[in-house]
Amino acid sequence: MGTGPLDGITVVDVSSAVAGAWVSTQLAEMGAEVVLIEKVGASDVMRLTGAIVGDQSGCWVQMHRNKRGMDLDIRDTRGREILLQLVEGADVFIQNFRPGVAERLRVGYEDLSAINPDLVYLSVSGFGPDGPYAHQPVYDPIIQSLSGMTEAQGGDFVKSATADKTTAMTGANAVLGALLARSNGAGGQHVEVNLLDSTLSWMWLDYFWNESVPEAPRTPTYSEWYSPWQTIDGWVGAIWPSDEQYARVCLKLGVSHLADDPRFATREARIRNSNEHQREFAKLLGEFTTADALKALSEADVPCAPVLSITEVFDDPQVKHNETVLTHHHPVVGQVRTARFPARFSKTPTQLERMAPDKGEHTDEVLTELGRSPTDIAELRSNGIVA
Repeated sequence: MGTGPLDGITVVDVSSAVAGAWVSTQLAEMGAEVVLIEKVGASDVMRLTGAIVGDQSGCWVQMHRNKRGMDLDIRDTRGREILLQLVEGADVFIQNFRPGVAERLRVGYEDLSAINPDLVYLSVSGFGPDGPYAHQPVYDPIIQSLSGMTEAQGGDFVKSATADKTTAMTGANAVLGALLARSNGAGGQHVEVNLLDSTLSWMWLDYFWNESVPEAPRTPTYSEWYSPWQTIDGWVGAIWPSDEQYARVCLKLGVSHLADDPRFATREARIRNSNEHQREFAKLLGEFTTADALKALSEADVPCAPVLSITEVFDDPQVKHNETVLTHHHPVVGQVRTARFPARFSKTPTQLERMAPDKGEHTDEVLTELGRSPTDIAELRSNGIVA
């Protein structure tokens, strides 16, 4: 591919859904050559999630761009042999089978490191390799339930695959760390991440600050005092964490007397009296239009923004200035809009090299690179080993 800081790194990914596959997404976005392996005769669940045209969904086009895709039955001995060929030349291998499955298929860490000692092998699971929940099926909402996230959201799920994506980003960072260790002479290694630990780690900074220092007086968390404000004709997001910002807000909103109110005059007081603070300013901002509220808040020099609908995001001036949204043509879907990779590298820039693959789109191409003849490929296909 020739672009991005991971140019020259090769990844073989046999994972499905999000928590494993979005790891290889992060790596592919930074220039790694990723071969995504799907089951023969079965579509990955993310091909079927969201708006769909053909075998491409709104999730799929974002999550699997810059990858090559092949269909391979790794449960068959002949399919496993092909996988081992790929692994021999790979730097990273990713799987998210339930614990024990990779070993039964003879594609566990010990199996693959025996043929490629420098391999960074990533296992992604729901709960870890062992323990009371290890072999249970799991999806993102289950982790939200167990981690305290649902309670923190007022008893509802976050309407996003938060646990999956947090775990994937943890996994991508861990892979990069292992690659760096390898370059420093450590060799390959087995890296394990799971949804429960990743989500709790991500939440701990703020959701669990009372539990971090249990002998301190309890302080309301962000989930109790960070909420948007309703206006006459919409909503605004605004916060004023410092005392100086709070004083300016009171002045600009015409409630100077609240600047010295002992319930709110300091950051600590505003946090401890967050319910009263929310009520006072909800009533106050509810008498403003969105435009007038934003004008006053901007003049007070506090962080603020309108609460945009999904469709309004595309027209936001900063989003347009940053060129965050990429628009391109996909041969199956037609027009596709995706978000650019958020990190920008001055010397090794990233770019969109490939559209998300159709099912099995690159099977023949990958097999040819492995030295398989057209006759071999035809035989493999007729036997259901590839598709």
